[in-house]
Order: sequence, then structure tokens, then C-alpha cells
Amino acid sequence: MARLIIPTAPEELAPSEPPQPFTPEYLSKLSEEERKSPEMQEFGRRMNNSGAAYVTWFVWRYQSKVLETPFLPRQGSMFFLDCGRGPFAVTAGHVFEQFVEDHRTQRIRSCQTGNIGFNPEERLIAHGKDLGLDIATFRVTPEEIAATGKKIVQGSDGAWPLPPNPPKEGVFFGGFPGCERDAVGPHVMVFGLHSAITPLTSFTDHQLCCQLEREYWIDVRGVGLPPDGYDLGGISGGPMLAPVFIDGAWGWRLVGVISEAVSVEGFERVTAVRAHFILPDGRLSR
Repeated sequence: MARLIIPTAPEELAPSEPPQPFTPEYLSKLSEEERKSPEMQEFGRRMNNSGAAYVTWFVWRYQSKVLETPFLPRQGSMFFLDCGRGPFAVTAGHVFEQFVEDHRTQRIRSCQTGNIGFNPEERLIAHGKDLGLDIATFRVTPEEIAATGKKIVQGSDGAWPLPPNPPKEGVFFGGFPGCERDAVGPHVMVFGLHSAITPLTSFTDHQLCCQLEREYWIDVRGVGLPPDGYDLGGISGGPMLAPVFIDGAWGWRLVGVISEAVSVEGFERVTAVRAHFILPDGRLSR
């Protein structure tokens, strides 16, 4: 496989301070109108920026094995997890399967996560296909993670906590849709992040679902809301995180790995595989 690295610029995020230390009790008492106040919109913006620090892109370029065709990009999302035994990378299993298929049928010209070269077949720890789990994990070094500029999600070296209580409690999800990728030079691409904090609407022993309800959306960045049916393809493999308030500060815990994002006119839903299938060393188990 060619080891060409595509230089990429980091996604543009407005400067942000840590989220204001509003307590969960204070937030739970707010009315719908109070939640739309400038102060709460700023809190939402900071929370979104905080969650976005944990997700990066996973992209490769390929071309035909028999013809001199242009390089074509394909992508998913990825994050880094440490359950107390060293960090590893995580994405959706079907994203890894697509890479394997492209490697079999096409010529892979480059592959990377963030700005580091990354061959997922050589790095593979576990692929959950035979277990019915849409998760794949990979070896990665702390130095490589540092080079991406992304934070490591802290996981559990024991039993995973239960998901939030739907439909009252919210979760963060984030990833890099392919429709937000732009080529700005022969070997330069930029990536747009899509993220949201939304109520978890249901969960089972296997997965978590967020059915999106546009009537409650708030544009915390002031750039406009995405159009109805906005294509979320590419966010698979990103994390679903639950906010936690500890020692007077907001943080995050992992609850799932994004597996599917359906976005058609009149119906939008994000589904994640629950995190409790991930073992502390990166292996998977049901």
C-alpha cells in the first residue's frame, strides 16, 4: 500500500472555553424558553466543542487496478479509547469492511486517521462481524494519537455503566459526513464535523437510538441548521457520549459507537452499538 499522507487542515471550530459549570439540577429546571437563551446557547456550543475533541476522520483514497483513474476518497469516523490498559482506536465494523473490500478490488493509494498514516488491516485488534457487532478496534500509539490533536475517551476497566435514561437525558454524537469533505488541492482535503447533543430516545441490550426531532433543534453556532434530509453518511464510527458532571466540571463517558445514520425527509435517526461489548484491551465480547 502506498504510504502517501494527504495533508489535511483541522476542522474549523470557534474558540471555546470549557463548558460553564451549570449543575444538572439547575439545567433540569429550565423551561423551554430559558433553554433558548443566549447563555444556554453558549453552554451548548461549548459542550459540542468539548465532545468534538474526541472524534476524528478515517479516510482512504483508491483507484482502479487496471485503469489510470483519478484517486477517489472514502471515509468514516474514528475515536480513541483507553479503558485503563492503554489506548486503541475504534470505528464501525462496516467502515473497516469497506476498506477491506476496496483493498481487495481496488488499488489503495493512501489511508490515514487524522493526519497519520494508518493501515487498518495491519493494526486490527478485533472485528465484531462474527459476533453481530458493528465495531472494529485497532492498535495505535499515544504518540500517534497526540499527532492527531484529539483527546482519548476514558472507558471502563470493568462493567460499563448503563446508558442515560431516555427520553429525559441527552447524549452527544459526532462524526465527519462525506458531504462535508472538500478537496482544496491535489493532495489536500478539509473535513467538516457534524455534531449534536440530543435526547436518547431508546436503548436495548445491543444498541442505542436517537430519533431526531427538528422542532427542538437550536442553532448554537449561529451558522444555520442542516437541511431536511441532510446526508450523514460518514459519521459511522464516531462516538456517542453521555455528559457527566464530576467535581464541579462537565466531562464525557462513552456509551456507544455510531453504526447507522438515517436521514430522509421527515425521518432522521442515529443508532449506535452499545459500548459494553468493548473489553479493556480492545477485544470484543457478547
